[in-house]
Amino acid sequence: MRILLCEDAPRLAEAEAEVLRKQGYGVDIATDGERAEELALTGAHDCVLLDIMLPRKSGLEVLQALRAAGSSVPVILLTARSGVGDRVAGLDAGADDYLPKPFHASELLARIRAVTRRPPAMRPSTDLASCGAVLDMRGLSLRVTTESGTCDVALTPREAQLLEGLMARAGAPVAKGELVTSLWGPFSIGGENRLEVLVHALRGKLKSIGAGPRIETVRGVGYRWAM
Repeated sequence: MRILLCEDAPRLAEAEAEVLRKQGYGVDIATDGERAEELALTGAHDCVLLDIMLPRKSGLEVLQALRAAGSSVPVILLTARSGVGDRVAGLDAGADDYLPKPFHASELLARIRAVTRRPPAMRPSTDLASCGAVLDMRGLSLRVTTESGTCDVALTPREAQLLEGLMARAGAPVAKGELVTSLWGPFSIGGENRLEVLVHALRGKLKSIGAGPRIETVRGVGYRWAM
């Protein structure tokens, strides 16, 4: 399961992300409203943790944009504002839950479990389709249509997380640093080397079945998912 954490305080964001990663969640971080909206609209996340007080665009504006675009991704609002009016405004804008700061990590995790426990028909699909391939995050597999038919490629959890990050932004380069942070956190040792090993392994799997889509190297930037 992948979570989008929208928090403008970098240290707090990383502390919260570390708690989530220890529970097995993949985490992407946005520190302003514009970036939060951009990432949320990719449809690559199973839950959005959204601070109301974000720069550039408020959390409520991001939430309204998501619902206007037809996104049903579960959203939990996080904010220091504790007034009843603020809670009502957030819920009326389409939030699934509301958690005032400060909060305990165990309560945050319980709220995430609660909002993602909805029936599958009410939840965004974990399948991500791009460039003729379909990524199944639950089943840890990639289905690719080739000249000889349809092939399913078994993936490790890390490989699936990497593909998720690339496929959600197909055709656009994704920086190595962003991928490393998403996979192992910002303080990982040897993160870029580990990323290169992971990319090499994935390329080998794709090549072995003659897949059309591929992971391209974008010199000086990172990688791109493309045909």
